[in-house]
Amino acid sequence: MPNLDENLESTIDAESSLSSTDSQLSKKKLLFIVVPIVALIGIVGFYYTAQKKSSEQAPSNYSVVHHAGEDGKATESYTVFYDLPEVDIRLHNATGKEQVAKIKLSIELSKIEDISTIEALSSKLTDAIIAHTIELMPEEIGGSEGLYWLKEELLYRMNLIAAPVKISNLNFKNFEIING
Repeated sequence: MPNLDENLESTIDAESSLSSTDSQLSKKKLLFIVVPIVALIGIVGFYYTAQKKSSEQAPSNYSVVHHAGEDGKATESYTVFYDLPEVDIRLHNATGKEQVAKIKLSIELSKIEDISTIEALSSKLTDAIIAHTIELMPEEIGGSEGLYWLKEELLYRMNLIAAPVKISNLNFKNFEIING
């Protein structure tokens, strides 16, 4: 007569070997499912961030205006307007009240080829705007005469930075002095 204990042990051994084989199979299945999903998420995340960075750099802030001739037809002459980023500049004030100047400029160029140079120098141009304006008092740039003087001084400084590119004019798109 077979021993019941031996039968029980052999049954338990068979079940444990079967469950260990199942656990190895489930681990392999899990790896075959999880690894591609994680890789797919990584690829999608990388693609999204790469697209976002390229879209942030892609748009240039310029427009081209073609001049009309005497007969109303477009001529080959044109003006390029390049928009610099808006800057907020804290101004010196004798009364101790904080005032901020918000300035948004557009510069005029005569050649489209100059845009790449201006884009490369835009941080230096913005720095020149800040460095000059931060030393001024609100009273110095408050009126039309002060604004004209600021425009001429910024134009001079920007032409020094951008040489050999000639910036023909500066246009204020926005100029506000905000009391804080």
